[in-house]
Amino acid sequence: MIKKIGIVSLSSVTGAASIIASVIPLLAVAYPNQSLTSVESLVTISSLSALVTILLNNFIVRKIGIKPTIIAGLFLGAISGILPFFVSNYYLFLCLRIILGIGIGLYSPHAISLISLFYSGRERTKLLGIQMGISALGNAILLFIAGWLASFGWRWTFFVYSSLAVIALLILSKVPNVTIKKAESKKVRPLNKTVTLYIILCFLTFLIIWGVQLKLPAYLVENSISSSSKSGMLLSLMNIAGMCAGLSFSFFFDRIKRFLLPISYIGAAICVWGILLSANFLFISLFSVLFNFIYSFTGPSIILKTNSLAEEDQIIKVNSLISSTTILSMYLAPLCWNFFTGLFSREDNVSVTFSLIIASLFFIGVVIFLSYLLKKAPKKN
Repeated sequence: MIKKIGIVSLSSVTGAASIIASVIPLLAVAYPNQSLTSVESLVTISSLSALVTILLNNFIVRKIGIKPTIIAGLFLGAISGILPFFVSNYYLFLCLRIILGIGIGLYSPHAISLISLFYSGRERTKLLGIQMGISALGNAILLFIAGWLASFGWRWTFFVYSSLAVIALLILSKVPNVTIKKAESKKVRPLNKTVTLYIILCFLTFLIIWGVQLKLPAYLVENSISSSSKSGMLLSLMNIAGMCAGLSFSFFFDRIKRFLLPISYIGAAICVWGILLSANFLFISLFSVLFNFIYSFTGPSIILKTNSLAEEDQIIKVNSLISSTTILSMYLAPLCWNFFTGLFSREDNVSVTFSLIIASLFFIGVVIFLSYLLKKAPKKN
């Protein structure tokens, strides 16, 4: 039981890069000679540097092992995360945030990999769902703690990263090391074609989801339905719905199996249309929360499928690629959505409503892509 707690606890700090986002206004005051973009980069740069070690993770694990990689990443993240408390120079601060991202990239893919390597069958399904729920819950708790620490001064916020050291000690003492089976052939085997297509599906899924979440607050304001404060409250409720979906994933998966993923896409499309056709904030909120609940089944479903199709020696590589796609989709979402809507409209200010209509159509397109995958996928699992 303690081993499971140790493994799942790693999910609570996968979003560590963004937990100081609430102090951006205070950082802007502290660094008046820096542009707002430069100040915001203190938050975003960690996600970008994490991408480097995520992509190199499979190589690193084969050199030093999975558990040492996780422990090194957590302690590196804890130290570089806390040190800005003592630093005033902006560029040194930025370097520490880059190092933080490197640490996050070392441990974050293994929030999934450890579950797949230690567990199988229904237990794996249950823990993958819990992993997503704990990720949302942990992020919410760390954001709350960071906000509370900020009341003592913005520098105190960085002590929230001491949580990484606590989790490192828990994993060090309670989670056994695991040996990855090496491929019999010395040649590097390419990923199964179906696995590769599911990773592409993962990227497209999160690209659409980020698009909806980016456009929703603007949609409320554009239609004079809500204020920014209500938008923030709605986004909080949506995160809670995502957490509930993760915790109930195994319940739904046990009952509808392979149909859960297509139902999630179709349900998400229906919810987007529900948002567009609603005339008041109450119904928009209802469909928005339901949207977050339904789409949150897509991530664990794709992860479960890719991990069941991949060979054991490829699991870390697969999960590193999945982690990379979620980060890339987050950064590419604004660019892609502006490009897509621009293809269908020559107006300078494209309606947010139009963007959401395109999102709903994309969900249907993804279902068609998914039906192709299901036909091509091996019959096992």
